[in-house]
Amino acid sequence: MRERGGQSFKHETGTESVREARKLRKTGNSYGVTLSRKALEVAGLSPDMPVVVHAEKGRVVISAEGGDYDATVAAGREALAQYRYALTKLGQ
Repeated sequence: MRERGGQSFKHETGTESVREARKLRKTGNSYGVTLSRKALEVAGLSPDMPVVVHAEKGRVVISAEGGDYDATVAAGREALAQYRYALTKLGQ
């Protein structure tokens, strides 16, 4: 990959992984990171695809929206809404 302004992008490619050094860039009131085509292909993502961003200390994970995790969260929210009164009484 080409270098920009003395900044190199490091690719560590294996059978199913890509590791790239990138820089956070300010965009309006937010920050963004550009992803290479190779990183998107390995992750199974495509441009304009809805994604979920999960952040914790020192780490941000971007994954495709949907799948088992999102289905589990949706089922949990539905059960919580349906049994909110009973769960509130049990918690007292």
